[in-house]
Amino acid sequence: MKFKFCGGGDCPEWLLVQINALSRMTSIKMKLLAQCTVNSLLGEPFNFEKAKELMADAKLDVENCKACVAAITYILKNAACHAVSQNYLSNELQQIGLPREHASALCRVYLDNLSQITKVLKNESLQIGRLNDVDISKGNCGEYLIKLNYNNTSKIMEENQFTLTKEQIQLLIAEFNDVSNQMNELAQECKE
Repeated sequence: MKFKFCGGGDCPEWLLVQINALSRMTSIKMKLLAQCTVNSLLGEPFNFEKAKELMADAKLDVENCKACVAAITYILKNAACHAVSQNYLSNELQQIGLPREHASALCRVYLDNLSQITKVLKNESLQIGRLNDVDISKGNCGEYLIKLNYNNTSKIMEENQFTLTKEQIQLLIAEFNDVSNQMNELAQECKE
């Protein structure tokens, strides 16, 4: 069966397993857990201790608690990405086995925070890190050691190293020139 919140594809099996675990919670605690998850999506630190307290009645171990949070995150993010309406999402969640009250609780949180989730997802999409430094040194056998120092999309500094032969560097430069030419042609078309 195909689901709109899964991008028109099948529901992942891991999510179906977690629906059973989520069903063991009360709908009120499900709503509170969903709100904690939304807050974390919106940039607040996730309070895992509070999440464990909310899931304590369901008698879930730590790994299942983490998986339940991942399931709620997946549902909320994917539904927002695919612009799924509240009613449609509720129906789909019920089709995969989530009780009606639970689906309604999750969908209320979804609807209340949809614009904020969408804004965060738009800001996070298609981002690349910022290059800070490039260090190139000639290594053994005519190869070049290249070190890239950059901030990733989470603004955490990383460093990667790799080696390239002289031929690979020439090919890379030629491909960059091709891309540059294509971008210049596109820029000219856009001006017209």
